Amino acid sequence: MEDLQCKIECLRQRMNATALEKGISHPDVLAASQRLDEAINQLLKLARYSVY
Repeated sequence: MEDLQCKIECLRQRMNATALEKGISHPDVLAASQRLDEAINQLLKLARYSVY
């Protein structure tokens, strides 16, 4: 789970850097946001199943 958390932080930093460079509405920022969302959803699924 820690690897996934590190991946999420890396994706978040990349998305923020891309937004600063290209503007928040650029398609590359949207794509980065979608990758970040997927990773966060994976983490939430893991957390949900590890509770039970």
